[in-house]
Amino acid sequence: MKNLTIKENFIEAINYGNPEYVPLTCESLWYGITFNDILKFENWTDRFGITWEMAMEGTVPFPKDNPLAEIERQLNSYKFPDPNGLVMNPNTLEHIKTLDRDNILLAGSMTYFCFERAWALMGMDNFLMALIEFPDEVHCLLHELANYAHGVFDRYLEMGVDAVSFSEDLGTQKALMMSPAQFREFFIPEYKYTFENVFKANKMVNFHSCGCVTDIAGDLADIGVTILNPIQARANDLNKIKKDSYGKMALQGGIDTHLIMTGTPDDIKKEVIRVMEILKPGGGYICGPDQGFPNMPAENMQMLWDTAREVGRYYTE
Repeated sequence: MKNLTIKENFIEAINYGNPEYVPLTCESLWYGITFNDILKFENWTDRFGITWEMAMEGTVPFPKDNPLAEIERQLNSYKFPDPNGLVMNPNTLEHIKTLDRDNILLAGSMTYFCFERAWALMGMDNFLMALIEFPDEVHCLLHELANYAHGVFDRYLEMGVDAVSFSEDLGTQKALMMSPAQFREFFIPEYKYTFENVFKANKMVNFHSCGCVTDIAGDLADIGVTILNPIQARANDLNKIKKDSYGKMALQGGIDTHLIMTGTPDDIKKEVIRVMEILKPGGGYICGPDQGFPNMPAENMQMLWDTAREVGRYYTE
C-alpha cells in the first residue's frame, strides 16, 4: 500500500475512491483567499448598501439596514453591485504564487451567498413572507444574486483556485428556514447556474450551511456539490444524510461542538466513534467539529483528533 500525501488522501476521500484514512479538518491543506469588501469585522456598509454592525467582539457583524425591505416597491430601482469591481489585496496575489500547489488546495471564498444575501437585503421575515406573497420578485432577486456570485466565482477561477466556498445557512436547529418544495423551486435552479463554470473547470464547490439540512442534502448532492459542511450533529439525521449523499457528495464536520465545549474527553471519544460508524464507511467523510467556536477545551480537541486517527483508518498495516 502506498502512502498518500494529505492532499492525495483528501481527494481520494471526497471522490469515494481509496483513501488511507478519514481526512481531518485540522490538517494543513487549504489556503483561502477572498476579495476586499466581502466581509469586514467592523461596523460598515457593503457594496449592496447593507449596513452591518458588530454586536460582540469575536462574532460576525449583523445586518441592521435592509435596502430591499419592500421588494415589490424597491426592486426595479435597485442597482446590484458589479463583481468585477471587487479588488484582491496585491500581497495575497503575490503569496498565491509561492504556494506549493502539489500539497495545498486554494479556495476562493465569499460570505452571504444567495439565501443569506437575500434575507440580509430584505430582512428575514420580509424575505420568507415574500416567497409566498411576491414570488416573481423573489425569483428576479435570486437570479441577480446568482449572477453576482457567478461573476465572483469566475474571477476566482481566473486566479486558479481549486474550489469555491461560501456561507449559506439554510436551517434552524430543527428544520429548514423554508419548505423543501420552496427551496427546490427558488434556489436549486440558481445554484445550478451559479456553479456551472466551476464544474466545467472541474473544480470543487464547498457548501457551508449550518442547521438542519437533512431534507435537502440529497438535492445538493444531485446538483454536484462537492462537500457539504459542517453537518451539525444535533440538528441533522446523519444516517439519512449519508444515505442521500453517498457516492456523490462528501460530508465534513459532524462532531458535536456542544459536547466538545461541555463534555469530558471520554464523551468526545465515544462521540467520534459513533459518528465515524455512520459517516466513515465507503469514504466521503472529513472529520471535524460541527461548528467553529473560540476556546474549545484543548483536552477535548486532542481526544477528537487522537480518536479520529485511531478509528479513521481504512487499511491496517
